[in-house]
Amino acid sequence: MAMDQPDETQPGRVGSDGASTGAPTSPPHDDPAEGGTLLLEKAWLNISDIVFRVRVEGGGVYRFVEANPAYYKSTRLSPQQAVGQPLTELVPDSTMATVLPHFEEAIRCRCTQRWEQVSEYPAGRRIGQASITPVFDEQGRCTDLIAIVHDITELKLREEQLQSANLELEQALAEQQRLAETIRSNEERLNFALEGTGEGVWDWRVDEKKIMYSSQWKRVLGLPDQFAGDELEDWLSRVVPEDLPALMERMEACLNSTDSVFSQECRMRHGSGDPIWVRLRGSVVTRTGGGTPQRMVGTIVDITDNVRLREQLEASYVLLAQLAQQVPGALFKLSRDPDGNYSCTYISAMARQLFELEPEDIMRDVTLLHERMVEGDSERLMRAREKSAASLHAWREEFRVQLPTKGLCWREVNATPTRARNGTVVWHGFINDISQRKGHELTINQFNEKLERRAHYDALTGLPNRALFRDRLEQGMRHARDTDSGIALLFLDLDRFKEVNDLLGHDAGDRLLIDAARRIERCVRAGDTVARLGGDEFTVVLTEPHELVHIERIAQDILDALAQPFSLGVEQVHVSCSIGIATYPDDGKTLDELMRNADHAMYRAKSAGRNQLTFFEVGMQAAAMHRLKLASDLRRALPEKQLALFFQPIVDLATGEVHKAEALLRWRRPQAGLVLPGAFVEIAEESGLIHDIGNWVFTTSAQYAKHWSAMLGYPFQISINKSPVQFQHHASRMDWVAYLRQLELPPGCISVEITEGLLLNLSEKVLAKLAQLHAGGVEVAIDDFGTGYSSMSYLKRLDIDYLKIDQSFVAEMLHDSTSQTITETIIVMAHKLGLKVIAEGVERREQRDWLAERGCDYAQGYLFGLPVEAAEFEKGLLAK
Repeated sequence: MAMDQPDETQPGRVGSDGASTGAPTSPPHDDPAEGGTLLLEKAWLNISDIVFRVRVEGGGVYRFVEANPAYYKSTRLSPQQAVGQPLTELVPDSTMATVLPHFEEAIRCRCTQRWEQVSEYPAGRRIGQASITPVFDEQGRCTDLIAIVHDITELKLREEQLQSANLELEQALAEQQRLAETIRSNEERLNFALEGTGEGVWDWRVDEKKIMYSSQWKRVLGLPDQFAGDELEDWLSRVVPEDLPALMERMEACLNSTDSVFSQECRMRHGSGDPIWVRLRGSVVTRTGGGTPQRMVGTIVDITDNVRLREQLEASYVLLAQLAQQVPGALFKLSRDPDGNYSCTYISAMARQLFELEPEDIMRDVTLLHERMVEGDSERLMRAREKSAASLHAWREEFRVQLPTKGLCWREVNATPTRARNGTVVWHGFINDISQRKGHELTINQFNEKLERRAHYDALTGLPNRALFRDRLEQGMRHARDTDSGIALLFLDLDRFKEVNDLLGHDAGDRLLIDAARRIERCVRAGDTVARLGGDEFTVVLTEPHELVHIERIAQDILDALAQPFSLGVEQVHVSCSIGIATYPDDGKTLDELMRNADHAMYRAKSAGRNQLTFFEVGMQAAAMHRLKLASDLRRALPEKQLALFFQPIVDLATGEVHKAEALLRWRRPQAGLVLPGAFVEIAEESGLIHDIGNWVFTTSAQYAKHWSAMLGYPFQISINKSPVQFQHHASRMDWVAYLRQLELPPGCISVEITEGLLLNLSEKVLAKLAQLHAGGVEVAIDDFGTGYSSMSYLKRLDIDYLKIDQSFVAEMLHDSTSQTITETIIVMAHKLGLKVIAEGVERREQRDWLAERGCDYAQGYLFGLPVEAAEFEKGLLAK
């Protein structure tokens, strides 16, 4: 590119500074003078000044065209990154703000502009002597700007260093003059330099009885600069009278050489009239040869804010101490040094109650605590503490202490360890009294043991119940299979027991069952099992029966024993027994098959005239045919709309209102009338129909719940029973939660009641299904609580909302103290666990009143209403 050589004052010409109209990336080669071109190329490549050219595009836009290597070295850009870019993309905003006015002025005045420019390059901060020269075309338009930046950073640095040196010299001279002036003035005025720290200075000429103050001293006390109270009394009169004696005592001690320096905090009257807190310091600086003080110099500083802060801190300490007394335990800090030595540096006053020791004594000798502990617990506590020190995990342990006045008590320590740089481990924590909690746990454990026994043993006779019987039978079958032996299963049903029960009452019936259980037990060996399945049904499992004659003899002994009269008070009654016998493995390979065949044999014995024993025979399958017919009819019940729901109210005992109901299934079987669930639910479970029937019960109940909730204006809950079979993992499922969501039914309008059969098989999949229902707004109730597998374990594992007290407890609680205790305990326990309680089978007002007094939440039974169909139930709701 050709370069003109114009005069500096003419646009587009090269000025005296050598600027050209362009700064190509490589120098131009179209100059006819080849030698000049080579010289220019060397200068272009080697010149240390930055040279670049930008194109003027109008509207304040300048586009980068080319530059010499010095530019790219300083900016650490490559030509590909720079060429063609708007200058605003390459130059920081702060630099552009400085450069643009020079660009505009150069174009306006059509001449070169010069200025000093400070720029931040990747290589560092540089100062340059910048110049910008405009280039104009033949029409007089400015087309380009040629920029040259001459680096003057080092020159500026040297100038700054020279200026700094001159300044330091001037300061040194000024300081020398000031010191000389200060020396020439009164030397004691040097103390006024303390004013820079916020302290005022006072100078007391003791021998002259005059005192001088610095300006800062006056400002501290809010006094005007013209204050001239040069008498000591003028100063002391401003001290609050209550603080003056202590100040004078300290000053006298200092004057008399008792103390070399005195320091005293006191209150002084501020110029505003309010007292402020100050700290006064002073020292005798001149004495006579005889030691008489001549001059005392000191300072004053306002410490009001510090005193207030200190008072706030002291108040905080008091508050923390008071709060520590309210914490239900003793706060402590325990340390273990690298050598393994323990020390207690703090323990709160609650230690007196927890250990009957003074906190000071414990902090002096921490081993006193271990002397209070039960020996085994002390060793266990120390092992846990050492483990916590090694792992820095939380230290939590329960232990017992033997106290002089309180005796044996339980304590719990909770502490978090940290390790200091020197290896010391420090625990911060608290020790709590858990004696009451331990007492509750013991009560619950004892109650749980009773419930566990009720789960496996019949409450009336003490015999194994159905659950334990099945377990024993299964074990016997397994043993027989492993040893290639056999077992015999006897099903017993008392004949005419119902007549005795109806004639003499339940109490007499119970005594008969207890006596019958004892007679049956006396007829078998110790290794055999006698169980009560319920009502007047008993079973006997004979292990290793050897041969049928042996089985028959034991069965006949039972028949003979039960045929003897029973003494029930003044009455003597006679009952008999029907026994069905099935043997393993001949009469059944599985537990259910063996039980079913023994049951068939028992019904054959009863139908054959009772008071006899019958061995199972294949011909007894006729009874099973009846069950098959029942199952066949049941399959048509749902499609032909033979099923119906009856509803029984559940009453809020606190208000007497009906906000809940239980849905009870009924079957209108053709030619059989209204059939209760007990006659067909087992068939439904065995056949798998229970799933479709259960889904129908659910959807129908949900629709009624929505209808009645809308009708009443508040959520109305319907409880439904869900069979354990419906929770089986292979069961055909309906998404109940999705249906409730689709129905837009408010949460809590459906409650599912689960039974013992489910709890006996509480698998993780069952838990997951229950959790899904609960999360979807379905509440869960435990039905017949206390009669089956009533273990605390499932209360921990399940999200339960209600416990339903079995009607057997309700029926007996007014005359049986045990039933009262269990019922009341269930109510208390449920409430402590956050559960509601529903009592079943309430038939008398006395029962209702007793339950209400004990805090039972809901009740259900004939006292409040029989199960009725939906239309009649709805009329009852509207009538209330």
